[in-house]
Amino acid sequence: MSRLVDRILVRDEGTGAQEGTLWQLDAVRRHLRELPADSPESAHLHGITDAIPVGSQSLASLRLSLMAYAYFLEHEGRLEEGLEILELAVRTHGVEMPAGDFAASALFAGRLNRLLARWPAATDCYSAAEAAATTEADTVLMLRARLGRGAVFRGQGNHPLARQIAQEVAASAARAGHREVEAMAYADLGVVLMNEGRQVEAIQAIYQSFLLSDDLLQRTRALGDLGVALLGVGAIEASRTAFDIVLRSKSSFGVRLNAVLELMDIESATGNRMAFERRRGEAEAARGRMPPSMLADFYYKSGVGLARFGQLARARDLLLAGQEHSENYRLNAWYFRFEQTIANLEGCGTREPDPTLAEAEDQLPAIREVAIGLRDLALQAT
Repeated sequence: MSRLVDRILVRDEGTGAQEGTLWQLDAVRRHLRELPADSPESAHLHGITDAIPVGSQSLASLRLSLMAYAYFLEHEGRLEEGLEILELAVRTHGVEMPAGDFAASALFAGRLNRLLARWPAATDCYSAAEAAATTEADTVLMLRARLGRGAVFRGQGNHPLARQIAQEVAASAARAGHREVEAMAYADLGVVLMNEGRQVEAIQAIYQSFLLSDDLLQRTRALGDLGVALLGVGAIEASRTAFDIVLRSKSSFGVRLNAVLELMDIESATGNRMAFERRRGEAEAARGRMPPSMLADFYYKSGVGLARFGQLARARDLLLAGQEHSENYRLNAWYFRFEQTIANLEGCGTREPDPTLAEAEDQLPAIREVAIGLRDLALQAT
């Protein structure tokens, strides 16, 4: 498919070239007829072939079909393929690309590169997106590009700068009345606060993101982050509820798989070996599709989980592999976390939740409000 679209974009008007393109198009269509008719990916691929222009027709329909397919690939965790298709979609503009379309595409490319831990490429994309959005006076894209740069800082372990950017964008979005961007900023702020160990503040920020957003994917991501933060204060049942809602949702591959990893950690922390191994098996089956930061998390939670059940040799091997992986992808915060855990490996063990933490659910109004809201949401979802 990519070779066919690439051939179309060359725009060779010669008779021989057109005949070759038609032959290749017919071959692709024959192949697509062999794919399952009810497959979402098949629908995207058929849409692309149907949008292939004949002669000098506009490439607009092809561009829209390619962009839709790139978003589908991101949703499925196929980030490398998503970048490839996004590049083809951008090329349909030719040499003249509207600044607004460029900004949106650069923002998309920045996100894919960031998820792949390609920090310089992601930064370049976000900076280009912000410059183009500024030219178009598109405040939404401009603020989202700034959030993207903040997420790069967070991924590299620069939490103070990431927090500053998220706070500034949240304030700017609130003044401009852009609720969805404000929700994104609060979600990013919550993750940074979690990484800094400020769990109650993180819960408040993430819940604010959940309440602000009307976007299903954004709300589901917020629920996943909320589950992590609740776990950090010992609100185990509220955390489970959040992750269970995420798993039942139709959210993206990455969001749902992250919930599996967090439930895996809960099961090992509370001594449920069977449930831990079941969740670890689910995660292992999807290991090849994990982006770098998620794979580091998988190594960490698998290693710590095995250590909690007394499997120290296997645990050490996984943690060392995770440390090497983190070094390769410049995941600095993860690297030091692995280093510290390996040095204190024998201190891991199954444990009951700290009762002083668990009491926080009843003692703190903010956490109690979130826990009640999650229970109501879970009832609505059943």
